[in-house]
Amino acid sequence: MAVMRRELPSGTVRMREHRPSMWNHPLLTALLGAIAVLVAYQLLSGAMFWARVKVDDIRYGYPRSYQIDGFVGFGESNGTPTHFVALNLHRQIVVLVTSGDDPSHTITLKGPYLFGSDEEYSPVTLRLVDVNGDGYPDVVLGVDHQQVVWIDQARQGSFRPISPQERMAATQVLGGAP
Repeated sequence: MAVMRRELPSGTVRMREHRPSMWNHPLLTALLGAIAVLVAYQLLSGAMFWARVKVDDIRYGYPRSYQIDGFVGFGESNGTPTHFVALNLHRQIVVLVTSGDDPSHTITLKGPYLFGSDEEYSPVTLRLVDVNGDGYPDVVLGVDHQQVVWIDQARQGSFRPISPQERMAATQVLGGAP
């Protein structure tokens, strides 16, 4: 055992044994450091998720929604464009299409159901792009790193899901997997 020498204020010297403490062990210091890093990571990732949700709340609202207007070739004889609203309704994606002529006739396009934790916070976006080259813009929905395409059938006044043959052409137009 090591002996420790201490001088007291009165000038006398006291000798006592120095016992090694378990608090001075290097493994304990490393363990406490690792726990501190883990706690800091959890707090930081929770704060980042909270901030992302709040920014998306400001940008897209809750439930997540996105709106766009465009001329798609039907229901626009009075010059008013067709109005599109994409909604993430608790993980179920829905697109509402309201023609400019008659707002009482709304077309509902059912999109994908999102799986996974916190998917009700995933924002949705819409684009109108002529995917199949027929001269009419088609509806492209973007959600959760996916693209869903509905082809404009202007003569019938409706939209239909993309066919496998059109999917290949859409990949070239959109630059990714539709």
